[in-house]
Amino acid sequence: MNAIKYILFIVLYSVCLSVSAQAYHTQPVSPEIYTIQVNRNGDWSQLPVLGLNSSDYINISFDRISDNSFNRLRYRVLHCDAYWKPSRELAEIDYLNGFNDNPIEDYNASINTTVEYTHFNLDIPNKDINLKLSGNYVVEVYEDGVPDEILLTACFSIVDAQVSIGPTISSNTDIDTNRAHQQLSFTILHQNLNIRDPFADLKVFAWQNNRLDTERQEIKPTYVNTGKLIYEHNRNLIFEAGNEYRRFETASHRYNGMNVEHIEYQRPTYNMFLVTDKVRANRGYSYDQDQDGKFIIRSNETDNSESGADYFNTIFSLEMDAPISEDIFVNGSFTNNNFTEKYRLVYDEESKTYSLPLLLKQGLYNYQYLTKSGTNYSTGKIEGNYYEAENEYQIFVYYRPSGQRYDSLIGVQNMQSRKK
Repeated sequence: MNAIKYILFIVLYSVCLSVSAQAYHTQPVSPEIYTIQVNRNGDWSQLPVLGLNSSDYINISFDRISDNSFNRLRYRVLHCDAYWKPSRELAEIDYLNGFNDNPIEDYNASINTTVEYTHFNLDIPNKDINLKLSGNYVVEVYEDGVPDEILLTACFSIVDAQVSIGPTISSNTDIDTNRAHQQLSFTILHQNLNIRDPFADLKVFAWQNNRLDTERQEIKPTYVNTGKLIYEHNRNLIFEAGNEYRRFETASHRYNGMNVEHIEYQRPTYNMFLVTDKVRANRGYSYDQDQDGKFIIRSNETDNSESGADYFNTIFSLEMDAPISEDIFVNGSFTNNNFTEKYRLVYDEESKTYSLPLLLKQGLYNYQYLTKSGTNYSTGKIEGNYYEAENEYQIFVYYRPSGQRYDSLIGVQNMQSRKK
């Protein structure tokens, strides 16, 4: 009997370790959580990155649609390594001024909306908490008295800028020229920082349009010069060029916004039918001034969109003569880079369309369709890949010299492939 208990303990312990070792990213854990936004200074266009000891702040906002919406919520902050896993060698006192397990005090019930919700706002740092170290951080939100049942996670970073990053984007790549890809190259200048072993001490990451599925990890320098690291002709830094994001606007239920075909009220909410999309691959590039996947909450029927904007059942549809073998997902910042069943389109033989209904808050949204092949997601089959497409690229540089107990973030660069 003791042996069986021991085996069960080992199994449960292993499961706990496995779960705790999973990388964090911004996402709802509970189905009651909607519209998570994490940015700097409450500006939807800014990456959630603060300068160490700066006067800036991280704003985290979200809605809860639930009969328990007025239950008090609390949060805690964890320091993470470069891979967004908890920094096991740090104690709270190492990175935190103040105490964890604090209430979220800024919340308001929705006003005059068909879908009732509670809107929550949290700024960090605040009177209860301040952060002492650079690196990655995750905020876990939970109900008062139930700290082990996480409702959502929200990620941000603090940078102690000790290096400068000089990036370039080219459509003349190591696999094609002015066709379907873009290649990222960059230099890291570190004249004021003595990096003894850049191959071991640095961890460099890059993304396109802040899409986690495009993440390139632990990029190594091509050349090492005095005070300068050069990253070029790296095939791992070649990205699909993609296309400009599609857009729609649902700022009012009184008229059809941009790319809204028609509106129906079906108690208890409105249905927003978007204009049926068409496949854009192999059709040629067409410029559009998008927001590289971001979304903005906005309602023309209220002066306070945070708690006055409504939720509409928003129906996406994609015209296609026959279903394809790959799954098709809708993607944008509003999906939090999740590729779950919630965001997978379903084909209808009668209408010859893929479709997907999503409950979305009023606003201006960017989105695109991605197909899944194995573990990879691609714009190629639906959106097309055009070298002219404008994309944002993010580069994060982490530093952990011998003897340091955490990954410090020493450089961040956000750039566009072409000026708008």
